[in-house]
Amino acid sequence: MEFTIREATADDAYGRGFVHYTAWLETYPGLMPQEFLDTVRLENRVNIAKSHPENTLVALVDGKIVGFVSYLEEGRSHVSIFPASEIGAIYILKDYQRYGIGSALLDEALKRLPHPSVVLFVLEGNQKAIAFYQKKGFRFTGKKIVQKVLRGELVEWEMALTREI
Repeated sequence: MEFTIREATADDAYGRGFVHYTAWLETYPGLMPQEFLDTVRLENRVNIAKSHPENTLVALVDGKIVGFVSYLEEGRSHVSIFPASEIGAIYILKDYQRYGIGSALLDEALKRLPHPSVVLFVLEGNQKAIAFYQKKGFRFTGKKIVQKVLRGELVEWEMALTREI
């Protein structure tokens, strides 16, 4: 499958929001409380994309956005490694997974990050994502974040990659 990777533009907000929304519905049933997942709306994901257009790469197949990665040159305050950069989100539509798109997005984002250490957070139980990140060299740090949502909780585990730059 042929695809291209490029920096996101303001015009990509709907496509990014659609990927974000759809990927959640495809990936997280059984990993998140269903009541919480039922509150996810396309409009909200498009608004997130509009409000955070920077530091994002999109993957396109036949002109359609099928995935994206967002990254932070400086990790947020809750990361356990300092200094570190952070992968904030990476989502690929299910029908476009296993074609190298996720690897290409992550590799391109890593090239843009200034620190040798890069962290990300992965939802507990998301074995497909965990295996992907481990294949790319990320390892668990032992840090976890628990977020209360409706009548349940989301547990995310920090993973880190240390590389030479």
